Amino acid sequence: MFSHLQRGIAFPVPLLSACAILLAMTLSLPSRAPSANAAVTYHQLTFLPVNASIKAEIAATEPAREKGLMFRTSLDKNSGMIFYFEQTGYHAFYMYNTRIPLTVIFLNESLRIVDIQEMAPCLEQNPFACPTYTPRARCKYAIEVNQEFVREHGIKNGDLVRIQK
Repeated sequence: MFSHLQRGIAFPVPLLSACAILLAMTLSLPSRAPSANAAVTYHQLTFLPVNASIKAEIAATEPAREKGLMFRTSLDKNSGMIFYFEQTGYHAFYMYNTRIPLTVIFLNESLRIVDIQEMAPCLEQNPFACPTYTPRARCKYAIEVNQEFVREHGIKNGDLVRIQK
């Protein structure tokens, strides 16, 4: 059963092979963590007709969308994050490892708000225990902001968003 003996500990060859393959695969994967030199890009978003603006960090790649605002302990008053999706659909969100109460604003292709949902932080250890927030209509974009932002400015379904790059 054990075909290799090293320092008095027997290791099965299949286990050694599997470990070597996993190590090689892990070392060849690109890092998902942003480097210290990675520049964060922003767009200025204006909600119409109320004319309220935020500086929104861009999440346009799958790794950026997956991470979102996870692990942050605060978000500036007029800041947020905009999620760009390749296709229109029912893009669901959850708050695993997200510590800030947020509101997600879902937009269609015309940048019209099609749904708004408040999201509570999820402190569960299991991500599957966190509730999901799925838009009531198909969306192409989503914006996360502090919960009080939408209430303070009277933003509602049907409003438009202007994006300045």
